[in-house]
Amino acid sequence: MAKKGDIVKGTLILVTGNIIVKIIGALFKLPLANIVGADGMGLYNAAFIVYDIFLVLATAGFPLAVSKLVASSTAKGNDREALRVFSVTRVCFFVIGLTLAIIMFCGARVFSVLIGNTRTCYSIMVLAPAVLFVALMSSYRGYYQGTNDMVPTTVSQIIEAVCRLVVGLTLAVILTMMHFDAEIVAAGSLAGITVGEFSSTFSLAMLHKHKMKKRKKTLRGHGGMNAQHIIRRLFSVSAPIGIGIIIISVINMLDNAVIMRRLQYIGFSEYQANVLYGTYNMAFTVFSLPITVVSALQTSVFPILSYAYVENNNAYVSRISQASMRIALTVGIGSAALFLALSAPIVNIIYFKQPSAMTVVIPLLTLLAPSAIVFTLTMITSTILLSVDCLATPTCSMIVGGIVCLVCNWFLVGCKTLGIYGAPIGLLACYTVNALLNIRKIKRNDKISVSFGRIAVKPILPSVMLGASGFVAYGIALHFCGKITASFISLIVGILIFIVTLFLNDCVTRSDLLMLPGGKKLARICSVLRLIPREVPV
Repeated sequence: MAKKGDIVKGTLILVTGNIIVKIIGALFKLPLANIVGADGMGLYNAAFIVYDIFLVLATAGFPLAVSKLVASSTAKGNDREALRVFSVTRVCFFVIGLTLAIIMFCGARVFSVLIGNTRTCYSIMVLAPAVLFVALMSSYRGYYQGTNDMVPTTVSQIIEAVCRLVVGLTLAVILTMMHFDAEIVAAGSLAGITVGEFSSTFSLAMLHKHKMKKRKKTLRGHGGMNAQHIIRRLFSVSAPIGIGIIIISVINMLDNAVIMRRLQYIGFSEYQANVLYGTYNMAFTVFSLPITVVSALQTSVFPILSYAYVENNNAYVSRISQASMRIALTVGIGSAALFLALSAPIVNIIYFKQPSAMTVVIPLLTLLAPSAIVFTLTMITSTILLSVDCLATPTCSMIVGGIVCLVCNWFLVGCKTLGIYGAPIGLLACYTVNALLNIRKIKRNDKISVSFGRIAVKPILPSVMLGASGFVAYGIALHFCGKITASFISLIVGILIFIVTLFLNDCVTRSDLLMLPGGKKLARICSVLRLIPREVPV
């Protein structure tokens, strides 16, 4: 079994990589929207949903299953058996990935009709080869996660993100300047994903080759299991996780189809429906930016909670669960206040080249605001449940929430007075149901003791201060400068007051900071600034 220090070190590397990837992702998607517009973003996201289905079919639960088999062999001191698992699964994943890539490429026209967006055909074709590369990556990432070596995975993720950024944006700009239609421009920007996945897979293969040259003479044990036994174990471990993920992906694809078809039902053409769907995705991209903090928290907290659970340290599990939920709710309530009060300034800054889309994105972002609370709560409660071996609940609650979303969108988006503005309400219903089901399970778990009332109250004051100060600052700044400058001033004022009020209201403690990547440095800086008390030497 890996030592706690090794787990934390591995997690820190992975979290750092994830943060870098998220930043690069934002640098890709936000400029892309200004280049391709709402229509291009609609095509981009619709094609990506089809790609996501095939991605899930090719990889659902496989990296986790491989890492579990490899970890089991490594724990027994049998390095050669771990390598045998890797070799067999790599061949298996190659066959699965190649088959699915061919089906996706040849059936692109059929899938574009199924999602109600026939202009996505070329985009789906361009993405098809990426399914093969990601399937192959699953064997490499699963192997190195099983040996608790997070460096290859992190390096490959960063390479993939950089290639996606450079190739995707470059092709989007060139094709736009050459006056190609939106479907060709969208396909070009998506080619960045395929190139990125190829580059990531190639880098992993090269890193693996280099590492094996060094380790060849120090490998322990023997070959162990035969190929049939490995494949049988692989599918027995991955099936319970994979089935749930596949169902969720199918629901996401159906949701896209429902939105497109219901918009066309109330009188919009396919082109108009796609533009409206694109503006919704532009709003959702902005909505998800601050929530990446909770993604980093999830990655950081999961191994710590899992380790404490295995050690039967229930008091520590409860303490970390309560602290992580408080941080998640602070981000969620703060984000909700930010979007409710400052959606116009934020959209002015980000989508300055899309004035026509901005008129729809601003109200959509405002309507999305309350979802930030239940969205972040769903994320962290799912992590807590997975860490204490409640594997079925997060998946089941997401499926139930997804069905609720489908039903809501069918009626709300199909209502002429709401149209696309019904989609944020459907999302809110989805994650409210999801969060409530997760909380219900946590309350019934004897090993976790969390006071939900106490953790929900403290972030309210800082969030109100954020919204109020930012709103007032924007109004005052508009009298002296332009919209963009006023938007920057209001955001800076609101966020600074939010952070200061958080510490003054004791919403963030030293122990909370220590849970985050680079927490010790953050705690030292906050001590110097007198935002938290200095650590008392024992």
